[in-house]
Amino acid sequence: MTGPDDPHWRWEFRCEDFVYARLADAQAAADEMPPGPARDAESNRIDSLYLIASQHNIWIDLRGQSAGRCRTCSPSAGGVPCLTMTGLARIWRTHPDYQPGWNRAVDQPETGSGSTYREYKTRTTIWTRRAAKLAPFYDRFTLERDRNGEFWKCKTCPARGESWLPPSSLYDHPFAIDQALQQHPTCPALENKEPTTP
Repeated sequence: MTGPDDPHWRWEFRCEDFVYARLADAQAAADEMPPGPARDAESNRIDSLYLIASQHNIWIDLRGQSAGRCRTCSPSAGGVPCLTMTGLARIWRTHPDYQPGWNRAVDQPETGSGSTYREYKTRTTIWTRRAAKLAPFYDRFTLERDRNGEFWKCKTCPARGESWLPPSSLYDHPFAIDQALQQHPTCPALENKEPTTP
């Protein structure tokens, strides 16, 4: 941000205002619809968008100071601008007040590294991306904690990993999951188990 004379000054607030103005327009249009399932469905859709927008916005304290980040987004998840708010704005990308720069990574992927665009194009959930690693782990192990940190424990035998405490509360990578298959690739209890007959 530069200053009030710059037309792009505090654009993240303008994006937020744009979203709420479009939602107000949509709410007014829904209120004009005749009562019935179509009106109820539209009202529910608008309420859902309001709910998303209300949780993703720039935080302003009672002194009028901006924290310079989304109240719920971490800096690594986008911070300012809030990716959720800019994504909501794109619903109305044909509106004359919409600024294409709000979603440049999607609308003009050639302007950046393209990583955001590629991520957006995969259209997968977080679980879909993590399942290949987590499902095999949870088939054989549990992830547990003690006062010294987090550790893996075999579901079949008494084997367990060492407790590991992340260096800070901001670092949340479960190293026990990485260590489990390296430190306990096979389980003797399973190898020595007699086959069961029905």
